[in-house]
Amino acid sequence: MGKANKFLMPSGMVGVLFYLAHTITGRLLWPEYDPITMDISSLTAVGAPNAESVKRLTFVYGICMLLFAFAMIKKSFSQYHSLLKTGSVVFMIMQLTSIVGYGLFPLTGDKTEMNFQNRMHVIVTAVVVITTIASAFLLAFGYLKQEKMKGLGKFTLALAVLITLFGALTPISMGLQLNILGLTERLTIYSLQLLIFALSFVYTFLDNKGRDLKRSTKT
Repeated sequence: MGKANKFLMPSGMVGVLFYLAHTITGRLLWPEYDPITMDISSLTAVGAPNAESVKRLTFVYGICMLLFAFAMIKKSFSQYHSLLKTGSVVFMIMQLTSIVGYGLFPLTGDKTEMNFQNRMHVIVTAVVVITTIASAFLLAFGYLKQEKMKGLGKFTLALAVLITLFGALTPISMGLQLNILGLTERLTIYSLQLLIFALSFVYTFLDNKGRDLKRSTKT
């Protein structure tokens, strides 16, 4: 692994820790917040208690994710085939959409009101969901196709399926009028964070000192 990637790949794990810190800190600073019924975006919504403090954590998270996504692109374009190249690019698009979109269009105080800002927030969420699922499956099938990386491919595919299934629970629960938006969203996003942490861990600790990652992912 190149010197640049050696320092960039761990940013995925660091970013996940900051993401968890923002959800935990936001909950601690807002006693009335219900993680089962309220979505994560409410923590940084306009007028939310301590929203600016929580946003500092999400800012660091976003920077870490961009660095990790760049490292993934650099790695895939130097060593892997088109599926992994495409998957890493879509992953970068997802991260850019999330950082820029949610930064420009945070939820307003009354999220049930479909004003311009809330409508754009919903559109950003839709793009993030689509690109998240697409990148996860592209990476999964890419690893499965890459020689001697099937173990990593199976793990990535399993999480890609979970992300998709958990993501589908949100509209289903809303249609059934189940007040569990926070729970279904957390199942989806935490599955994604687990995938990011795992990929960052593998590339950081199993692909260093010039050792080929493919030798470390034998099935």
